[in-house]
Amino acid sequence: MASSFPNPSPPLAPPTPKPSPFRNLQAVKAAPPTPSKPAIELLEISSGPRLVVAIDFGSNRSGYAWQFRTDFERDRLDIHINTKWPEGGLCCYKTLTALLLKPDQSVAEFGFRADKRFSTIKEEESDWENWYFFRGFKMMLYANANSLDAKTTMEDANGRHLPASLVFGKSIQFIKEHAIQSLKEAGVPYIEDHTKWVITIPAIWNDRAKGLMRKSAADVAGIPADNLTIALEPECAVIYCIQLIRQQLEIDGDLGKLQYIAAPDSVLMLVDMGGDTVDITTVRVGERGQMEQLQMSGGGPWGGMRINEKFFILLRELIGQDVLDKFVTENEMDYFDLRMDFETQKREVKHPSDSDSSPRFRLRIPDSLKTLWERKTNKTLSDIMKQDHMREKDIKFASSRLSIPIKIIHEMFDEGVQEILNFTNKIIVSHKVKGLPITAVIAVGGFAMSSYVMKALRQELGGKNIPVVRPPITELAVLLGAVLFGQQEDIITSRIMPYTYGVSCTMAFNAARHSAEHRFEDGGRLWANNSFRKHVTRGQAVKRGEWIVDKDYFPECDDQTSATIYVFASDKTDPIHTTDEGCQFVGQFDVEFPRTVAKPMARKAVTVAMRFGGTELEGGRVVRFPARALEISEMLHVFPTQLEMYWYETKVILTCIGAIH
Repeated sequence: MASSFPNPSPPLAPPTPKPSPFRNLQAVKAAPPTPSKPAIELLEISSGPRLVVAIDFGSNRSGYAWQFRTDFERDRLDIHINTKWPEGGLCCYKTLTALLLKPDQSVAEFGFRADKRFSTIKEEESDWENWYFFRGFKMMLYANANSLDAKTTMEDANGRHLPASLVFGKSIQFIKEHAIQSLKEAGVPYIEDHTKWVITIPAIWNDRAKGLMRKSAADVAGIPADNLTIALEPECAVIYCIQLIRQQLEIDGDLGKLQYIAAPDSVLMLVDMGGDTVDITTVRVGERGQMEQLQMSGGGPWGGMRINEKFFILLRELIGQDVLDKFVTENEMDYFDLRMDFETQKREVKHPSDSDSSPRFRLRIPDSLKTLWERKTNKTLSDIMKQDHMREKDIKFASSRLSIPIKIIHEMFDEGVQEILNFTNKIIVSHKVKGLPITAVIAVGGFAMSSYVMKALRQELGGKNIPVVRPPITELAVLLGAVLFGQQEDIITSRIMPYTYGVSCTMAFNAARHSAEHRFEDGGRLWANNSFRKHVTRGQAVKRGEWIVDKDYFPECDDQTSATIYVFASDKTDPIHTTDEGCQFVGQFDVEFPRTVAKPMARKAVTVAMRFGGTELEGGRVVRFPARALEISEMLHVFPTQLEMYWYETKVILTCIGAIH
């Protein structure tokens, strides 16, 4: 296993604008004669891992599963899912994403137990104010994606703050230790060097969020960085679905014949509907089940938890903010039960077009809330229901249950569901224009368990003759697919770039292109500083394993021996300066210039290579020698994050055609 070490003292913000420490090839003079670009072939250091453990770290719930390589080779769907979550019932595949930390920041509980223990913490712990409780915090990385850095903190239930990397890391650490203990109880020895860990993240996260998750898992949870893989949730889901037996992916086709939606050349849209986010991607299936991404993953904060939030806003309007706050503070157990009850009832809400749709939504109200409500108003609940604002909304109370017209609940669904429909329709039109019509839509995730959501999707797309399929155990599709991804990462053969990636450098000033703000003079020539030198463009298809190696850079002066490469991402297709709006600094790595004697700087080129086809960015230096082939260990495996960049000694074969002087 290759060793790794952190790059010392990475900056926490983009470097202060100044002349770049190296220049682009075109900024100096013509390149030295090169017959062709060097070809890079990566060698397999070892076979697949003995064991893959995948963690689906969700907004609302989290879980893990594992599979041995021998099981994968025999039956790919022979995957072990943990069901032994404390307080989760007899068989619970996932637990709540909730973390309780002691005053010393060690883990007290995670999941259902964390939520329940926090509800009684005041009675059990004299120093309860010094404990930390976090619930449903994953969305913070999406909401604050553009401002994440090493100092980013998260606020807990008591208004206290801890570093985001610590909160995520402690959560992953608990799940990791729970998994290792489960393996030991099953009589399976855990060998760290032979285990690959896979952690799922939304595809719509940017590089900073990905980097924070990796840093948390490696630095805090203690997962060896070499053994850690970041997986994109919608990709995992479609990988799982492709492995299902044929009968589970067949639909009624033309002339009464069954149609297999995952046949070669099928174009599938995967809609992953989770608690907070909805992730959508499209892939084309290859001859051997491999897949190529056809469009950038997209989506937004349209998950099922938005409905929960809207319901509690309604409840606050009905009973008052002070009553609700007092209920939450003094009756955490009842508050927990109320949230769980609503989550269960929410899934059963039918679409208005369903003949068996109930006219009212009923939810049990805890006695503690009923008592607080009556005390506050000095009225019985029966009298409260007679008030004008209750009668206007047709809110009733009977048999300890709040009864709400179903139309009000439908309105809570409508906004998010319409966002999903608008986005899917946009993709469908785009694919039709490209001549790549969507074969079928596959819906997965916890929110896909909603009858309302599925009926809305099927009604909308049915008129376009696009079937919507919900696979078995749809809420586990991402988790199961993450295990399979860990076994065969090359199943996704190419991806569409979500950003334009490049390097900050100094280039010859072009008045028609560059900003005068970045112009400076040196050596009798005008230069443009902080120029965005593109390596790959947003929307470009890049093959997995493909190194982009066509960017040569030169030192600023003859005696310069090294330089720091600053990597930027932009949401524009042709950014000009790295300080432009939409540009984000994502990381850095160092390179050394060739150690030559008395050679001018034009002869000391360093070729910066980047690899984009995986789930994370890789970058490094291509070393050129006057030899046909040379085995080296100088490629840098870079994970883009403002927090830290990592070096990996990766064994490669470098082949140069012809002699390069």
